[in-house]
Amino acid sequence: MKKGFKLFFILVFFLICAVPLLLMSFVKNDTMKLEKRAQNPFPAYLENGRLNVDFSDGFEAWLSDRIPFRAQLLTAANWLRGELLHAESSNVIVGRDGWLFFNSERDDFLNANAMSDDQIRSIAVTLSLLEENVTGRGGSFTFVPMPNKASVYGEYMPADSQGARENNLTRLTAALQDCGVRFVDMKQVMLDAKAEGRQVYHRRDSHWNYLGALIGYNAIMDSLGREHETWLDAPYRVEKTWRGDLDKLLYPAGGVMDDQYVFDIDFSDFRFTYPMSMRDPGSQLENYMSDREDQDMNFTTKNPARGDGSSLLMVRDSFGRALLPFFIESYREATFKRTDCPDLVSLRDGTDLVYEIVERNLSRLLTSTPYMYAPERTGIRAEGLPDGGSADLRCVRESYGLRLFGALPPDADPGDCRVYLLLEQEGTALTVEAFPVYDAKLMGGSGEKGFSAILAPDTDLAGACHVTVIAGAAAYDGGTVTVTP
Repeated sequence: MKKGFKLFFILVFFLICAVPLLLMSFVKNDTMKLEKRAQNPFPAYLENGRLNVDFSDGFEAWLSDRIPFRAQLLTAANWLRGELLHAESSNVIVGRDGWLFFNSERDDFLNANAMSDDQIRSIAVTLSLLEENVTGRGGSFTFVPMPNKASVYGEYMPADSQGARENNLTRLTAALQDCGVRFVDMKQVMLDAKAEGRQVYHRRDSHWNYLGALIGYNAIMDSLGREHETWLDAPYRVEKTWRGDLDKLLYPAGGVMDDQYVFDIDFSDFRFTYPMSMRDPGSQLENYMSDREDQDMNFTTKNPARGDGSSLLMVRDSFGRALLPFFIESYREATFKRTDCPDLVSLRDGTDLVYEIVERNLSRLLTSTPYMYAPERTGIRAEGLPDGGSADLRCVRESYGLRLFGALPPDADPGDCRVYLLLEQEGTALTVEAFPVYDAKLMGGSGEKGFSAILAPDTDLAGACHVTVIAGAAAYDGGTVTVTP
């Protein structure tokens, strides 16, 4: 009898374990849409002619993405961990009074990911070069570092997380002021609005709400020096209709709706000029403003109601979604690109540039170089400077022209992080200023003390040129490169 009971128990156990596998073909798992990633593929049995030693890990990941009722299981597990144990779940920090935060905000909050002084200065110099280019062509520029939610509502972070007084954002703010770069101190703008009793971020989402976005829009337009409608007196209502991204991660099977500010604003009719779409513009805009992130990487609008010829390029991330209707209304033509790498080569003269990026992604400005022709400089000389040795200089031809990039020696002193490239050829010389950025995509891996510059196609140089890299009051031998028209 005992033996029969044990066999029955074993059979029931294996049947329960087999249920998910039996239902895989009939129950669809939609949690990948919420997590915004592709499903893990089935692992290969062999790799490079050998047995795949990581097959078990790959199979576990494959199965986990396809197991039936995954959303319900995740919801139950995260509720136990988050609401009862107040532990981190699904990359979400469960804070006080129902406030949620991205786990990636923690390092900024604690200042556990501090950049070096040279890195902070390099970002400021890079932005100063962008501003110089835009304003020199008749447009206005402003940089918008969006504060993490924890930087504004840190009091709702878990009790064991003590926010630091200084971090990358505060240090970059000071560096931008030193370099004279026009920017919006959006953290202070949001804190001021909060002090006035306004809630500007969602409780269950990582982004600002529409009230915070409207306040931020006005701060951006003020920084650009553009006359604009404020809409701060527009009537609104608060509806509990917003499903936050963090809430979705925690409770994919259904969670808590959040408040959203709905403004009664009569915007002008507009149309999309890129990409061309048969859809109603209002519906298309609603799609771009959602968190589905469906084909929102690059699009352009035209507002016939504005006859001033104004144009805007907004380089943005997900925080820019809530700003879309305000900028569409305020410019004759507006282009919105979701990227960390602005393209100023194709920028039309007189176009304003708004460069927005969230605080937790500031380090991305150190790994990719904007597309912009390097500005020419005069009065920069290598004579009399100490010999710093050899620089790692490389070149590649891109669609816009010849890019010179590389890195200084590891022990080099970058000084003020300004990097100049002196090209000499048979008595002809050209000096340009490079971005002080280590281009990780081109160089491979990671590093510091890098530089990158695209030569304008109308340069007088052609053929072999010797390059001297000047940085930190020292001269570095860059070797010879071939400049072709």
